Amino acid sequence: MSALGDVFKAAGVAHQQLVEIVALLKDNPMAAMAAVQKLELDQTVLQQVMGVVMANPNAIEDLAKELGLSDEDIKAVQDQIKGSMQG
Repeated sequence: MSALGDVFKAAGVAHQQLVEIVALLKDNPMAAMAAVQKLELDQTVLQQVMGVVMANPNAIEDLAKELGLSDEDIKAVQDQIKGSMQG
């Protein structure tokens, strides 16, 4: 399992919720962040998520692959991440 998958699983986030969040990320990163906030995760979980992403910039892509997103969707996620880092 991916590092992000492990963190979310330990926090009790359902597989389908993760699929929906990562799917949102490919089109609208702000909507994906709002969806994560709606999960009302403990602050320590959010810090773990940020720590994983900061330590491994490919962590979101790894999670997307783990969740079974198509190569096209994973490319869209990558493009969004790259765009948000440049903007």
